[in-house]
Amino acid sequence: MPIDPAKLAKLQKLSATGKVGGTRRKQVKKPHVFADEPKLLNEMTKFGAVTIDDVVEANFFQEDGNVLHFDKVKKFEYAPKYNVSAVFGKGVLKPLDDMFQEVLPQLGPEAYYALSQLDEKVKEFEDAKKAEEEAKKAEENK
Repeated sequence: MPIDPAKLAKLQKLSATGKVGGTRRKQVKKPHVFADEPKLLNEMTKFGAVTIDDVVEANFFQEDGNVLHFDKVKKFEYAPKYNVSAVFGKGVLKPLDDMFQEVLPQLGPEAYYALSQLDEKVKEFEDAKKAEEEAKKAEENK
């Protein structure tokens, strides 16, 4: 196969400047979409969910005393007929003690009443525990 010297010289000149072989393209990283998100959205539409706008943060209280806190909520959907809600965003599990200062202003008057009753029960429990300990000490001293 004969090689054309003019064509070879042209290719050598282009390869010296780095123009041979096509252009390099940067790979565009797509934003991460959770695999369950489209499935969840599909199920929420089956439930007749309504998107609630202007939700800034969400707190879910757990029985173990922790709070699942969503600081930046991307989307909040709620299906009132089935009492199902979906929060889209990154949640952080925090102890209730850390969240108490932020949550307290959001509580209503009935919550204040419930907190005062809870405080009274805790005080009664502590008093009963102290009395029990004192009774044990008194028995040990006899």
